[in-house]
Amino acid sequence: MLKGLVCSSFATRRRCDVKKLFVCIGDGGSGKTTLIAELIRRHPDQFKRVVTCTSRPMRAGEVHGIDYHFLPEKYFIGNPDLVLATRTVEGWYYGTRKSELFSTSHHLLLTSKLTGVSLLTSLGCRNIIVVRMSISNQLKVERMRQRGDTEEIISHRLKEDDGDNGSSVDMGHIPIIDLQADQTIEEKIGHLLRHANT
Repeated sequence: MLKGLVCSSFATRRRCDVKKLFVCIGDGGSGKTTLIAELIRRHPDQFKRVVTCTSRPMRAGEVHGIDYHFLPEKYFIGNPDLVLATRTVEGWYYGTRKSELFSTSHHLLLTSKLTGVSLLTSLGCRNIIVVRMSISNQLKVERMRQRGDTEEIISHRLKEDDGDNGSSVDMGHIPIIDLQADQTIEEKIGHLLRHANT
């Protein structure tokens, strides 16, 4: 089961040198994907992205196993090997394999919601650092339009973001890095590097 795998892996962190799991949370358009891509581009020896699974079609330029694990919809239904499983408004499934949640060679980068952080901690992950990215509604809408989101999708995501304010999620002992969308990429990366190296 997931709990056994995660606990056995993370509870022995000092002995097996399991690296940190940076969980990026924030509204749509806040820059999570850009931050992760830049960290990996600039520091490939220190960071790698958790490759999640999706049922959506592969886009031009994407590579199976690098950008996502592209899998049929039936793979996501009742699969005990997946965590953080969600279904988007477009109808695509996303999920994370248990085996992707720890590494002894690189710090891991994952996007999630606050409820996902709560789930990971309840399952025994002890190396989590939350990267909380904030953005104004005006800038959020501008960025979503720039990347081609329809007005219907934007409206749905704004409502979804409002419902994921984290008021009922206990962050407990988890370290939090607070970033603003209008900070430079250098400032954002600097914050993560300081936590990675401590």
